[in-house]
Amino acid sequence: MWAKNNPAKFWTPGSTLRIAFLNGTQAFKDATITAASNWLPHINLKFDFVEGEVGDIRILSEEGTFSSLIGTDALLHPDEPTMKLWPHPGQARYFAANAMHEFGHMLGAEHEQTNPTADIPWDKPAIYAQFGITENPEDDDSQARVTRERLHQWYLDRADPSESIYSEYDRKSIMHYVIYQSWTKGDFQNFLNLSLSDKDKAFMAKAYPYPAETSQ
Repeated sequence: MWAKNNPAKFWTPGSTLRIAFLNGTQAFKDATITAASNWLPHINLKFDFVEGEVGDIRILSEEGTFSSLIGTDALLHPDEPTMKLWPHPGQARYFAANAMHEFGHMLGAEHEQTNPTADIPWDKPAIYAQFGITENPEDDDSQARVTRERLHQWYLDRADPSESIYSEYDRKSIMHYVIYQSWTKGDFQNFLNLSLSDKDKAFMAKAYPYPAETSQ
């Protein structure tokens, strides 16, 4: 797991984060709370889930979207949703995995496939071809430029270790995207991870530590 080397992105350990639901069914809210609570045994934070528009985090139930601002960036947008979750009735494990992923972003984590220590054998020409762009950026129109930038941001460009806080690359991380075999050289693919990995838990435990116990 990794995060940008900016302590201000992390919430203050010991804090209670007020998490507001802007909309959604009760089933959606219950599923979100259950998924998010998987992080709580490993971090020195509390979540206070509330109704309405006032919260450090504001969740919008929206079809077709899973997204979240990173860490305390949520405080920079007080009048907007800071997290969007796509309800999936009947697909509890899929929804839970994606909700945990977005709460990982909310806690400050970035995408694991761009971890500074990731060494994924990308087949860039194959990826470009699948997304309808060429290997030459000079061929790009405005839409192709956006596509290329997103592919590099989300998949192809590893983070600079000097600008990152990170643990060893973890293919089991909840923050890892699916990687298709056709996108890589050799024998490499990654399926959807459905639960927090041991390294996820350890990373966040260090990011949000409990006070050291003092001897009497």
